[in-house]
Amino acid sequence: MSPRLRHALCPDEHRARAVLFGANTQGAGFSESVRGRSDAPRTLFTADFMREADNESPSLTESLEDGDGLFDAGNLPVEGLAVAAQLSVVRDRFASLFLRGQRAIGVGGDHHIKYAALAAVNDVFEDCGVVYVDAHPDCAQSDALAFDSILHHAWKLPHVRPERTSLFGIRQVNAREREGLRAWKPGVIHAVEVVERGLPAVLESMAAQLGGVRRVFVSVDLDGLAPHEVPAVEAPYPGGPTFRELLVLLRGLARRYELVGLDVSEFIPELDPARLTALVTARLVKEFAALPSPG
Repeated sequence: MSPRLRHALCPDEHRARAVLFGANTQGAGFSESVRGRSDAPRTLFTADFMREADNESPSLTESLEDGDGLFDAGNLPVEGLAVAAQLSVVRDRFASLFLRGQRAIGVGGDHHIKYAALAAVNDVFEDCGVVYVDAHPDCAQSDALAFDSILHHAWKLPHVRPERTSLFGIRQVNAREREGLRAWKPGVIHAVEVVERGLPAVLESMAAQLGGVRRVFVSVDLDGLAPHEVPAVEAPYPGGPTFRELLVLLRGLARRYELVGLDVSEFIPELDPARLTALVTARLVKEFAALPSPG
């Protein structure tokens, strides 16, 4: 049995305000920037590594809240399944929590968790915006559902629209992704804008771009953050926003929208001997679960 996050104190999933689960999705491929690139499966499970690290160094949220509203549901049984089956299991889990009005928090795994989450958003909501935190836009116009084409495929779904998607922290774009951006025209907040314009202005422009949506889903590829804070990621790239800046962004979004869920991906435990990336991941989960609803 996998460990559970000790911070998650709610004893009953159906009474929880937010539900955490792990989903060790695999098969989306590896970035070309991975040293010693290999298609071999990843051997350590991100969610369990995160739980163990936080359980050994527990803390409340920054506002001194505990996890009374958070339930840890353990891990989904996706290992060993074909990609289509993995996507179906994760998609159904996100959708079931959305339908119950609970905040869904899924920790992957590779990029496939992101597509499964967005497919569930499409299944349940017709008016949900997406805030996509990443160093890369993941919108290459490729027939294959892979690490660099997740949004290209998600935007083909009827209710996940590029004009209701805001990419945050973008700073490493290849030629194929540039063509995808030109074709789909999502909202883009480049990493340097956080410093040049300041977070209040960034939030205002993001809200204007998302339009009149009532709900927002947040997708976080950890390489979207500054690599000195999250070194154990597949494709680190300099110049990203800090975790503190991401937390300010999330708090601003929570004042405006119902935050329906979060996925977190691209954390590679084998590269995290100091467990810094694990602790950032755990803190993200805890802070997101505790964010209030608007009004």
